Amino acid sequence: MGEYTFQFISSSIAMTIPLLFVVFMINDSDSRRIILYFCWGVFAGVLAFNLNNYFGYSMDNPQRITLTIAPIVEEICKVLPVLLFIRKKEHSGARTLTTLIVFCAMTSGVGFSIQESMYYFAISSREVGDLIALTIRAATTALMHGMTTAAFGIGVLILHKHILIPMLFGLLALSVSLHALFNLLLQTPLALLAVGMPVMMFFSGLILVRHIESKGNSSTENYK
Repeated sequence: MGEYTFQFISSSIAMTIPLLFVVFMINDSDSRRIILYFCWGVFAGVLAFNLNNYFGYSMDNPQRITLTIAPIVEEICKVLPVLLFIRKKEHSGARTLTTLIVFCAMTSGVGFSIQESMYYFAISSREVGDLIALTIRAATTALMHGMTTAAFGIGVLILHKHILIPMLFGLLALSVSLHALFNLLLQTPLALLAVGMPVMMFFSGLILVRHIESKGNSSTENYK
């Protein structure tokens, strides 16, 4: 087992097992689900790391992995459990989706981002500057991972009454495109725009979610 693969797996075990005990202690089903989605995001970090290495093994250009393979692989890994919200048997009758799907989607992305940040910090030179870089990364790149997955959740929330498979692929393409655009802008003179992009997405998503909640979800019930 490679050093970094071992690091990913060991950190996943260290984070998820204690959190699973917390899940069993909590009575609120929504809170349990959010924690479970975080655990999935941590696992998705391990899965995406190995898939990126597998698909990018024959490529000589690391930039191509960053701009083409990684956004697709990582977004697919992060959004997979979000599809559980639109299972037919859960979607039937009076039951319909609430903003919980957005929170769970974002939490999956956050769990993923923690794994990725730990990886980049582990291979750093461990200087004070690396701690500053990690702090900036946690507020930008890590937030980007959460918000691209949240964008998928928001799309499903808005379209769920008429959701079709092509729409799901379209929402996934949106998440992948935002991810790839962020990675691309970081390598250009517009890097500052890339840094602000996740923050803008966060506050835009927050306003939208609060607007949906303020309407009282009059046509919905709590998704449990």
